[in-house]
Amino acid sequence: LVGPAPSAAKVGASQTPPFDCATVTQIPPAECEALVALYANTGGLNWRDDTGWLQTDTPCSWFGITCDADHVSHLEMDQNRLLGPIPPELGNLTELSVLSLTFTGLAGEIPAQIGNLTYLLELNLSGDLLSGPIPPELGNLTDLQLLSLSNNQLSGPIPTDLGRLVMMSYLDLSNNQLTGPIPPELGNFPALWIARLNDNQLSGLIPQQLGQLTNLCDLDLSDNQLT
Repeated sequence: LVGPAPSAAKVGASQTPPFDCATVTQIPPAECEALVALYANTGGLNWRDDTGWLQTDTPCSWFGITCDADHVSHLEMDQNRLLGPIPPELGNLTELSVLSLTFTGLAGEIPAQIGNLTYLLELNLSGDLLSGPIPPELGNLTDLQLLSLSNNQLSGPIPTDLGRLVMMSYLDLSNNQLTGPIPPELGNFPALWIARLNDNQLSGLIPQQLGQLTNLCDLDLSDNQLT
């Protein structure tokens, strides 16, 4: 016996519903399109919570979104089962101050366009499945105070460009596959109080410039190949 044909709703259940950013007036079109790209690239229909997403023309009320002065200021989707790559369009959220996408299942490389978010104070992408190098463009985030990329599969060296993040107070790159030396430029953070580079494959000497971090309370360099 041949069963009934599946309904159109079920056939399209895994597809992103159409959404027209032209109807949105709360935020600029480029920011709206960045949010739509995030939903489409990370399986929004299967998120733990997608309240409001692509259902209303008021993105400032969507789950995980906070707005300030007609711009997206916070994007916080921790443990929300985002599966897939981080879309480069997130680089268009140029007024963002907090980007937190932890323990979600994100995979692939960190797009260089994240370096466009020059008002960012906190960037937390820990506990995902991210791979590839740390983009040197993150050195453009000169207001950044917290950078956590821990518990991923990131590889390659720690970019010396991170030495430009002079406002940094919390740095966590632990539990990755990072190689090469610890850049002496990491001694440029006068406000740094936590630095965790443990459980990588870092090698070479511990740079004496880390002795300049006079506010440091927690330094973990364990489980590397330092000499």
